[in-house]
Amino acid sequence: MTAGVLGASPVAAAPAATLNALKQVALVDLQRCLLETTQGTKGKKDLESVFAKGQSQLDKKTEDLKKKYEDLMAKRAMLSDEEIAKRQQELVVKDQELQQLYAQLQEDVATKEAQLTEKIYKNVAALVKDIAAEEGLQIVLVRSPATVLYANPKLDITNRVIVAYDKKHK
Repeated sequence: MTAGVLGASPVAAAPAATLNALKQVALVDLQRCLLETTQGTKGKKDLESVFAKGQSQLDKKTEDLKKKYEDLMAKRAMLSDEEIAKRQQELVVKDQELQQLYAQLQEDVATKEAQLTEKIYKNVAALVKDIAAEEGLQIVLVRSPATVLYANPKLDITNRVIVAYDKKHK
């Protein structure tokens, strides 16, 4: 018997096999999971709050430093060289403290953001594993412009992951 006699040619069977294989593949947009889950949204607000508080402290210290500099410039003619040198040194120290505070703020925010990202990523990975098992998916790829140039939107399970995430991690 030939394939033509049975009515199914190898060429006609190929698209069906490809379609079945695609049903075993899915995509998840991790960036959306980070930004759109309740935990991610709350975390982003918390980070913004930490940054705003730190920025407020920086602004206050910057304004204090500026006032001390302006005061030194206004009184410079009345001060001895020794007093001018002393005040300039104080300004240098205050400026260095300000730079250290700025660097510390940047580091704190970056650390907290990395911790939040790692936590959400681990939770998403566990959920994706469960969803893949439920749906018989063989592979779930991270959707990003760097890794996936085009994919059928039907392969994207991000919305399902976000909903499941919010139910599980309140």
